[in-house]
Amino acid sequence: MTTLFPMKYFIQCFCCLLVAMYSAVPLLKAQAKAEPNILIIYVDDLGYGDLSCYGGDIPTPQIDRIAEQGIRFTEFYVSAPACTPSRFSVLTGAYPQRSRHGLTNALMPVDTNYLDDAEMTLAKYAKAYNYRTGIFGKWHLGFKNKSDSPEQHGFDKFSGLKGGCIDFFTHVYGQMGHDWFVNSVQTRERGYSTELITNHTLSFIDDCRKVNQPFFTFLSYNAPHYGKTDPDSVVAHTVSLSEGEYHGYGIINSLQAPPKYIEKFAEIEDPYRQAYAAMVSCLDDNIGRLLDHLEQSGMMEHTIIWFISDNGGYSIRYFGHADNGGLRGEKGTIYEGGIKVPSLLQWKGYLDAGQVREGPVCNIDVLPTLLNLTGMRLNRNNTPKIDGVDLTNFLLENEQISRPLFWYYNQQMAIRDGKWKLVNGEELFNMDQDPFESKNLASDHPKVKQRLSIKYEQMAEELDIMLR
Repeated sequence: MTTLFPMKYFIQCFCCLLVAMYSAVPLLKAQAKAEPNILIIYVDDLGYGDLSCYGGDIPTPQIDRIAEQGIRFTEFYVSAPACTPSRFSVLTGAYPQRSRHGLTNALMPVDTNYLDDAEMTLAKYAKAYNYRTGIFGKWHLGFKNKSDSPEQHGFDKFSGLKGGCIDFFTHVYGQMGHDWFVNSVQTRERGYSTELITNHTLSFIDDCRKVNQPFFTFLSYNAPHYGKTDPDSVVAHTVSLSEGEYHGYGIINSLQAPPKYIEKFAEIEDPYRQAYAAMVSCLDDNIGRLLDHLEQSGMMEHTIIWFISDNGGYSIRYFGHADNGGLRGEKGTIYEGGIKVPSLLQWKGYLDAGQVREGPVCNIDVLPTLLNLTGMRLNRNNTPKIDGVDLTNFLLENEQISRPLFWYYNQQMAIRDGKWKLVNGEELFNMDQDPFESKNLASDHPKVKQRLSIKYEQMAEELDIMLR
């Protein structure tokens, strides 16, 4: 005798199945959110006005894709207008004044400052959560001895340069010698450094995908920072910004790009801007290679991508080859041109596309934000103290962040609190009305000046800075 399945039970089972299916959607998203890949693209000396998505005249369609698919920040700051302290802050979430060995200025080859083993980096956090970690490109955080390498600071893989800048083709620091590593071994590798850095990054990402392990990649391009060319070995398409000696070694500060990119901008008459535009365009194409690879391999929706410039560009010195979008100052200054940078954030499927976020945030916020987005636990008891804040609500709900931001660089001082910015204790600007810092309002608002001065002194005292 055949027993027919009662219709009411069939309907009940079908409804249960639908409920299970729909309830699984947020669960799947939660699982995806727990271990997304992290890709920080940190570029070198790119000006606030150099990307086309910020109104620049250099076409950057590939980098613009990140803005189109995610968030473009209009007031993103870095903790210092120079390479080393900026990198310290993005990796530790702390102001550079908290570094144990004085990582407050751009390190030079003879400097002995370095990142301490005890200082917690984002790589160390990620490694503790079963991420594979890699840094490709520029390190520039020093080393306590010749054997020291980014592997001592949480990175599983390192290929690139340990110093601040090199010749893009020969990979030397002027006449001081070769600075190029592949898998932490000093190696002579042929090719243009921007393209080589991308190659090593793609290889690392593929290795992680094969073993189904999430990755944290710090893609630290040395472009479009000028290179350091040996005067006795100058390759074609090298534009000299200056030539001199460093500790008896000859060095040319140079802009360099592959020939096809120079030809692409043949209509630009200024040779310095032409070479710089070519370098930015090559950088853009290589970031496009990376984005295409993530799309084609199905990894894009599982990857957080944060694009940031480490500081402003040279819009005044070195023939003003960079464009800071009309902002006052340039690299090395604590005016907006030195510390306000282009920054874009994408997490496809989780952050809505085409958003703009206004309001001051900083690279010290990157670490706590990424830890929260990925489900890693933040340990604020570690040294150095974490100064950054979690931007999750700012990203998702546009909830503004209320806290002062602080700068101290080469005896230059600044603090921004809300719309007000005080520079060197004397110049007060309303940043909402005057982003170009053209009108000093200190005499009009003495109480605001006094309030910011007190806040600055309190922060300086905490960071043990002597005001002078």
